[in-house]
Amino acid sequence: MGRALNSWSTVVPDAWIDYNGHLNEGYYAVAFGEASDELLTHLGFDHAYRADRGTFYTAETHIRYLTEIAGGASISCRTTLLAADPKRLHLHHDLFVGDDPEPAATQESMMLHVAHPGPRVAPMQEPVLSAALALALTHAGLPRPHHQGGGVRQLAESDPSKGTK
Repeated sequence: MGRALNSWSTVVPDAWIDYNGHLNEGYYAVAFGEASDELLTHLGFDHAYRADRGTFYTAETHIRYLTEIAGGASISCRTTLLAADPKRLHLHHDLFVGDDPEPAATQESMMLHVAHPGPRVAPMQEPVLSAALALALTHAGLPRPHHQGGGVRQLAESDPSKGTK
């Protein structure tokens, strides 16, 4: 059994802080996007691969905001490749603040491999395909997030003319 990749870290710049004094929701996506790029680099995805063989598009993502993050905080991501097949990567990121062992946010994503010319979904090429399948196998024994596959909670049905239930 492997362990999640320590994929990315930074110090939160003041420009990422919103009018409520904490990390703006869009910058959580920036952080997770950087972590996804680091995962792809780990798998052998580079400029030459992108130019000659294809790229990756994020097709679906779900972010859970669990704790406020202040400007100047040290943040880092740990990434688990939950599954991979020739055309898709299913990944999970945990975003941590400093040494706190509890994540401040999580993201689950599905990435598609897109070939040139296109865009069209197509199988990954080597060396990325073998590396992705091997990492997914390595991560297969890791505990799965309890929220994996979940989506946005739905409000109970209500009569809009009477306010909420």
